[in-house]
Amino acid sequence: MKSAPLHRIVLVASLGLAATLAISGCSSSTGTAATSSSTAAAAAATVQLPSSFAGSTLVAPAVTGYPPYAFLQDGKVVGISADLATALSGPFGSTVSLKQDSFENALLGTNSGTYIGTFGADVTADREAAYDQVSFLNDHYEFMSLKGKTIGSDMMSLCGLTISVVAADSAIPVLQTQSTACTTAGKGAITVSTFADQGAATLAVSSKQVDATTATLSNLGYISNQASGQFELGGPKYQYVLIGIATKKGNGMAQAMADGINELIANGEYEKILEAYGVQGDAVDKAEVNPNPVVGG
Repeated sequence: MKSAPLHRIVLVASLGLAATLAISGCSSSTGTAATSSSTAAAAAATVQLPSSFAGSTLVAPAVTGYPPYAFLQDGKVVGISADLATALSGPFGSTVSLKQDSFENALLGTNSGTYIGTFGADVTADREAAYDQVSFLNDHYEFMSLKGKTIGSDMMSLCGLTISVVAADSAIPVLQTQSTACTTAGKGAITVSTFADQGAATLAVSSKQVDATTATLSNLGYISNQASGQFELGGPKYQYVLIGIATKKGNGMAQAMADGINELIANGEYEKILEAYGVQGDAVDKAEVNPNPVVGG
């Protein structure tokens, strides 16, 4: 493709960067079984699971470098996604245990049947083509840079910058498209540096490897609050999204997830979980299977 050299975006994968972001209690370690689980599974299930999962111990991935969705606190996996997953033990009548993993591996494990679903996955048209998704939160994307390194409010302000992002995040194609717009206008391309988790992506900002990182406002707001003025939020707001759970296409788990979350909404447990992380303003009224991914902003 003749225009490729002019319109390219550089995707730089981190090579074995096992970073721990101390300010937010994150761990970027993967593949270790976590001890967090529901205090007790309900005596009788109120939600019917697909036959392939019924009666078995259910495992959900915990992408622990992504606060406030999942992170380590005093050696325990906590967060919106982690707490919702284990709370589903009640409606499911089966214990949901957590296993630390990367986001990419979580999606692969969901497709292989290792995991019941990947919590914290943006609901997009492309992802709904590959997975059945269940919405459980509203959110949108912004940028976070070091304090004093302000980014302008329009997308062209990103031209020439290096941005860190979690590998496989839905923000990557948005940045790719914007990079093309930048080079078409004669400006510098956006360099995207990918990392296994948000802790490592944020560490790249604090170490000045990148100009900024991008993620959901709930994620960056939590990190910024924990960092005591080290970072600032800003830049263009984009990609107003529903946050959801990606389940294997056609295996029936999506409907069970939606039914379970709606039970948690009805009994108040969902609201308590969101309040614990200060994101109750992003609550949905109802969990839906494969909702319209286009969210107004």
